Amino acid sequence: MKRIFNPFRHIAGAKALVMGLIFIVAASLISWSSGLVQDSYLHYSYAETTLWRVIALDIFYWLLPALVLYICGLLLTRSRIRIIDVFGTAAFAKLLILPMLAGLLIPSVQVQMKGLLDAFLGGVQPTTAQLTVTMLYGFWSLAWLVLYYVWSYNAYSESCNVRGWKAVLLFILAQVAVTIASSTWGGYLL
Repeated sequence: MKRIFNPFRHIAGAKALVMGLIFIVAASLISWSSGLVQDSYLHYSYAETTLWRVIALDIFYWLLPALVLYICGLLLTRSRIRIIDVFGTAAFAKLLILPMLAGLLIPSVQVQMKGLLDAFLGGVQPTTAQLTVTMLYGFWSLAWLVLYYVWSYNAYSESCNVRGWKAVLLFILAQVAVTIASSTWGGYLL
């Protein structure tokens, strides 16, 4: 069970970085093929753009929180922190974004979610099917997102060799800061 919630005791460094970059590119391909783009930290929206822009934004939204967590680790510990471990484990944690996005490859999910969006934009009452599919996909996504945050914290904790309430507090503050900052100016990057 520990390996499921904290694989970073067994994988770090260059191996985690290479695998993580593969996961990021795979997530970009799924996003792009679904007509989505990551427009802020852990937020996706429909937009028409190039594959290269989708990949660039996914890489940016991996590097930004990883850099912030690296700085937090430097503030908390005097031990030597390898930047490749921080960035590698942060990239590897992106594996959990794949199942969340993979649900959007199901044609009926795409149709129902786009129909719901069109209904809201058109001021029309959405259908029961649209609401049901969107709600089920929301639960699916939320479960993977919670596990992603668990993995992200464990990646930060293991790679920076930090534990305790200060580490948890700085992790939460970093996540909130990155989320707010990227929501504020994320639209300008599209």
